[in-house]
Amino acid sequence: MSRTVSSVDAGQTYMELHHQLHRIVDRAMSSAGLSLGRAKVLMRLDSHGPMNQATLAGLLGFAPRSVTETIDGLEGDGLVTRTEDPHDRRARIVALTESGQHALEAAMTVRNKTMDEIFGVLSPAERAQLVSLVNVVRTNLAQGESDCGQ
Repeated sequence: MSRTVSSVDAGQTYMELHHQLHRIVDRAMSSAGLSLGRAKVLMRLDSHGPMNQATLAGLLGFAPRSVTETIDGLEGDGLVTRTEDPHDRRARIVALTESGQHALEAAMTVRNKTMDEIFGVLSPAERAQLVSLVNVVRTNLAQGESDCGQ
């Protein structure tokens, strides 16, 4: 006989899995030279091109000053450059360097391999079902995000 799983149980299981996956993927990517957090910055620059720090922070969902330390480190490692914004003398444009592109490619290779190892235990049908279920939850969050916790 199957037991009824409450929405709280389902949510808790998902959150535990999320945190565990995040740690595993971050550890694997860090061993390849680029943490998950730093890779996310490079991914946004790779997909959207050079941009000012405030725009980059917005794409990442952070306050502008909270990405400054990460960008400082990436710049120090030669993975990004910062130049003056010709439209705003207070802003700086962040751009991916060739070394940053190579580091991102290496990190993404490790990330993809790790994801294959983790989710490869599921059949194609199970993976499709998982994606479908997560998308149902995601869609409902987008519609009722402001109602959570009330």
